[in-house]
Amino acid sequence: MVQPAVLLGLDLGASKVVSVIAVLETSGALQITGAAQANAEGGIRMGEINDMELTTRAINRAVEESMRAAGQTKLDGLRVSVDGIQFKGENLRDSITISSMDKIITVADRDRVLEQAANGCKLAKEETVLHRIPQMFHIKGQRDIRNPVNMVGESLEAEVRIIVAPGPVLGNINRALQLSGLQGADLLYSPMASAEAVLTREDSENGAVVVDIGDELTHLGVFLRGALFHSAVIPIGGRHFTRDLEITKHLGGISVAERIKRVYGTALPSQVPPEEHIELEEEGRQVSRRELAEVLHARAVELLNMVLAEIGRSGLIHEIHGGVHLVGGGALLPHLPILAQNILGRPRVVLGRVHGLQGLPQVLSNPLYTNALGVVKALARDLQETGPKRGGDGLRGFFKKLF
Repeated sequence: MVQPAVLLGLDLGASKVVSVIAVLETSGALQITGAAQANAEGGIRMGEINDMELTTRAINRAVEESMRAAGQTKLDGLRVSVDGIQFKGENLRDSITISSMDKIITVADRDRVLEQAANGCKLAKEETVLHRIPQMFHIKGQRDIRNPVNMVGESLEAEVRIIVAPGPVLGNINRALQLSGLQGADLLYSPMASAEAVLTREDSENGAVVVDIGDELTHLGVFLRGALFHSAVIPIGGRHFTRDLEITKHLGGISVAERIKRVYGTALPSQVPPEEHIELEEEGRQVSRRELAEVLHARAVELLNMVLAEIGRSGLIHEIHGGVHLVGGGALLPHLPILAQNILGRPRVVLGRVHGLQGLPQVLSNPLYTNALGVVKALARDLQETGPKRGGDGLRGFFKKLF
C-alpha cells in the first residue's frame, strides 16, 4: 500500500532559516504538520552565506525542531527557497526553424528553442543559471501559445526568463545543505516560491505581483499568463524600519525598537491620535506614537516607490489585474496594504493568503512561512506527477545525527 510522503520545505532567507514539514496524503491533500525558525546569527547576510558553521547550525536546528513537532523521523523529498542581493533575471527570446517534413513541433523542438534562447544570456564569468523559465511561445500566424508540442508550424519562437546568480553563492548554499545532510536538494527562486503559496491560477494568469518584505531584503515577482515575467531584489527590509526608529528616536536599542515597532507601529500616521504616547520605562521618558509612525511611514513610502519602479520596468503595469500580494514578516506592519494601494495605484493590495494547504493554522496564516510553504507545495505537485523517491541517500546522514 502506498504510504503518505513526508516533505520538507526550507527557506534560506536573508538572515534566518525557516522549515516546514508536510505530509502528502494518498488523496492528494497536503497537510502541514510541523514548522520552525532558526536565526542564523549572522551566518547568512543579504541571502549569502558568510559563516558556514553558523548557517549549518541554523539549518540543523530549524529542520530538527520542525521534524520533532511533526513527529517524523524520515523524509521523502525536500526543496529549498533561495534568493540574495546578487540574484538577477533577464528576459530573452529566440526562434528556430522546424525541419521535419510534417512541420509538427516536438518536445525536442521546444527544448531546443528554449536552450537557444537561454544561450543568448551573456553571463559573467562567475555566474550560473539557476532557472530557465518558459514564458510564451509563438509560431508564424499564431502568438501567445503556452505549450507548442504537437502543433504545426514552420518556425517556433520562445520567450524565456533566465534567473542567474554567482556560482560561489549557489555553491555555498549547496555546501551548507550538504553539510547538514541535505545534499541533492532542488533550489527554487524565492519569488516563485511566494507565488506558488499565495497566487491562485487566475491571479497569475491575469497579472499579479508578489512582494516579499524580508528582514534585510525585499523580493518581488511580476507574473502574467502563469509565468514569471519580471523579478527584482530591493535592499530594504524590516530591519531598516527598526533601525530608523532607533536612530531617530533612541528607544533603547534595536531589540526594544523592534518590539515597539511590532506592538505600536503603523504605516499611516493619520491612524494615530496626536496625543497618544508610549512609555519608555528604561529610558524614563515618553515618545509620541504618531512620530514613530511618521518614521515608519517615510521608510514604507521609499520602499513602495521602489516597488512601483520595478513594476514599471516590467512593462506590465497595465496588465496587473490579479492584484499585489504582500508576504514576509515586514508585510505585517499595520495599514501597509492601504498605503500600498495609494502609492502603487492598484485597487487590490492584500496580505498574501496561502491556499491549497491544510494543517497548522498558526503556520498557514504567518507570512514568515510563506516561501517555505510555497516550496513544499511545488514539491508536492511535482511528486504527484512523477512519484516520490523514498529513502534517498542524500537524507540519511542528517537523521542519523538526530535520532
